[in-house]
Amino acid sequence: MTTIADVYDTYRSLILSYISPATGRGYEVAWRRRVLPSLGELDIESLSTLRVELAFASWSGSRSTKIDALSMLSRICKVAVKAGLIRSNPCIGAELPRTHGADPTSRALSLEEVARLLVVLPPSGPYRRFVLTLLYTGCRFGEVAGLRESDVDWETKTIAVRRTNSPGFNGELVIGPTKGRRVRAVPLSDPLMPIVLEAAEGKGPHDLLFPGPRGGSLSSKNLSRALDWFSVREWVKTFPEGEERLHWHDLRHTAAVTLFKANMSAPDVQAILGHSSLAVTQLYADTRNDAAQRGAAALSRFYGSQSMGQLRGGEGTAKSGSDQEI
Repeated sequence: MTTIADVYDTYRSLILSYISPATGRGYEVAWRRRVLPSLGELDIESLSTLRVELAFASWSGSRSTKIDALSMLSRICKVAVKAGLIRSNPCIGAELPRTHGADPTSRALSLEEVARLLVVLPPSGPYRRFVLTLLYTGCRFGEVAGLRESDVDWETKTIAVRRTNSPGFNGELVIGPTKGRRVRAVPLSDPLMPIVLEAAEGKGPHDLLFPGPRGGSLSSKNLSRALDWFSVREWVKTFPEGEERLHWHDLRHTAAVTLFKANMSAPDVQAILGHSSLAVTQLYADTRNDAAQRGAAALSRFYGSQSMGQLRGGEGTAKSGSDQEI
């Protein structure tokens, strides 16, 4: 008998080689907390699609963390197929419980919340510069960490996003391609210009643009610790019970919403953020709210042209007997 844990232990390095270190760390947590306790000792030949669905339903945590666990299990099964241990991947075709569609715009900071963020940041220095660059560019954390002085084009007011810096499985620095594996350009807007100018001062073309105080590449863990983030973030923005607290990635959501508010087209926003598809970008477009506003105006004009009592308050004397309207 070959258990799911046996496959993981034997092929762990191969399984993780297909994904980025940042994604791999999340998958490793999902393995330890969800997949291993529930399915680790199961003979992989007996793993069925129904068993996968039952496991998914039993896992704790948010939907995104459960998806990580399912993705990890699916990768284990893919390797098992290649090794000839099973004929097909039972994770493929698994039906997941339906939930309300994710609304990334609800994670974005309002202007008032951005103002509160500025208050909790240091008045100057590398940490403030790093966070504000996340906010104004919409870059992912590792992308800002990987920026170099030569990536800035002062003439066109753009910054080339070419790489991502992230800690590896053993804490080592891993320099790799962006999530989309493409170079893209993000705008160097006026509010960001003095921040980048300050960051670039005295640096050579290959120097990190936004290093930590000691010159090394910043990680989210180090930044959060330095800013006491988990204590102050509740003051910046709160969420309903059951939702995850404010993350650094929510600054990317904020940038996406802001780009649409600045009347950028969806294809332009997609290009700046590096989304894999236009459908992902459209999640940030406020088209439904815009339609509702146009609908309110149109309905008001329509009903305003009708001689209907309720539009004047509906407080006239009620009719009685045969004169009452039905």
